Amino acid sequence: MKLRSILLSLCFLALFSYGQAQTAPELSRTCAPIAGDSLRYYLVPNPLSFASLLTQSGPSKIWNPGSALLSEQSKVDLYQNATQTPYFLLFGNYGRKIADSSSLFEFLGLPAQLPIPGFDTFNLPLTNLYDFYNLNNNRWAKTAQGIGLFGLPLPIFYRDVDEILNFPLRYNDRDTSTFSFEINIPTLAQISRSGRRISHADAWGSLTTPYGTFNCLRVRSRTSIQDSISISGSTPIGLPARTEIETSWYTNEGGNRGPILQIIEKGFFIFPPTVQEVRYRDRYRAPKPPPPPPLTDPGDVVLYPNPCQTTLYLGLHPLDPCTRISFTDMQGKITLDLPNPGPQIENIPLLLAPGCYQVTVEAQYGTYAKRLLVIP
Repeated sequence: MKLRSILLSLCFLALFSYGQAQTAPELSRTCAPIAGDSLRYYLVPNPLSFASLLTQSGPSKIWNPGSALLSEQSKVDLYQNATQTPYFLLFGNYGRKIADSSSLFEFLGLPAQLPIPGFDTFNLPLTNLYDFYNLNNNRWAKTAQGIGLFGLPLPIFYRDVDEILNFPLRYNDRDTSTFSFEINIPTLAQISRSGRRISHADAWGSLTTPYGTFNCLRVRSRTSIQDSISISGSTPIGLPARTEIETSWYTNEGGNRGPILQIIEKGFFIFPPTVQEVRYRDRYRAPKPPPPPPLTDPGDVVLYPNPCQTTLYLGLHPLDPCTRISFTDMQGKITLDLPNPGPQIENIPLLLAPGCYQVTVEAQYGTYAKRLLVIP
């Protein structure tokens, strides 16, 4: 009887755990990024192959993209208080840099060359592009943007904020909101943007990525964007409408803020949205070393990769061991001299500043000179 009771208890516990795992998560403000967050995302090399994930909606789903997600290209979303950015006038907000540089046409979703005589002169260079946010118990919203124009930071407040998530957010919740802002470039132009965001928490279930397995709520958010531009006070010209769809998997587990997986689709004018980017949250993973170079002849050496960023590998013939390697900068100063370096030199950023170097390799069969570019 005792054994039977134990077995019944274990069965009950297993059923209870299964039931718990099958519960749709409810999202609150704890799922949104906050100031101080540094979130690393990896960009998958073939985003179009993930289009099938978009059709997998509904309750109690199992999403497991498998090894197709694996990537070595990553970026970090760093969220900072506005006072820590060039746009300190946007105090009360926090933001993340979305691009170091851009152009006005790219900002407006336009091609680099427009078939409008003279209009290309308004394709101004932009720098330090930021999105800024505000978070409270009811919603997470994009409230401002920042662009650098003519070397000056230009803060842009939304007249109507863009509500990204509303809380509490549960499975099958729907929301529709609008947003708008204006950019005034004195004596040149006025740019107006308006849009509509329609969001639907259309699925929930188990998501497995290289970062782990999480119980997620999927939010599919469709944004329609309409820009117009008025040049020197002229009648505003409406630009082609754009559509962006973000399908994001959020979890309320493990204190993870921001989406665990995100698929971004974009459409322009009459062209329907297609998958442009897929990114997934993960911790830092050291990139794989480059493949070894072809076996060299005695009397030669291969330095790889070149340009070099983190680790420099030395390819020599096995019968031609390296006894010393030195690096001379463009001013003729030896900045690094290593005896018996072996097949690789690690922590290059700590040893050499970015730049071009003359590399002298001393080996059994002679001394070889090579050029090496160290990049930041």
